[in-house]
Amino acid sequence: MGKRKSSRKPQAKVKKTLDSTFDCVSCFHEKSISCKLDFDQKIGVLQCRMCGVSYTCAINYLSHAVDVYHDWIDACEAVNASAKAAKAAASQDRDRGSSRLRGAGADRDREGSSSRRSKPYDRYEDDD
Repeated sequence: MGKRKSSRKPQAKVKKTLDSTFDCVSCFHEKSISCKLDFDQKIGVLQCRMCGVSYTCAINYLSHAVDVYHDWIDACEAVNASAKAAKAAASQDRDRGSSRLRGAGADRDREGSSSRRSKPYDRYEDDD
């Protein structure tokens, strides 16, 4: 006669947890950003141990450290987009100002006179 098979006990499932340390966007160090959530004051604080950059945002009872980190990334992208738009506007203003200074000479160039404007790709073409 054989033994009875012993029944296996159900194993506890591993509960996944979200990270609270992240990679820094400004200094590019790995796992240098730490997030702390203060639910009593409803504030999330993010700080880099290497470069010292910090960010604070409002949180609610559903927020996690990942939410604070992504809010910071969104804020950085918004600042970069506005800086890029300001740079483009300044470039356009500078181009308009330089065309005003050229005056009538610019009109002759547009009409197709013999003088050619130099373009970046002109350096690489063979002129006949």
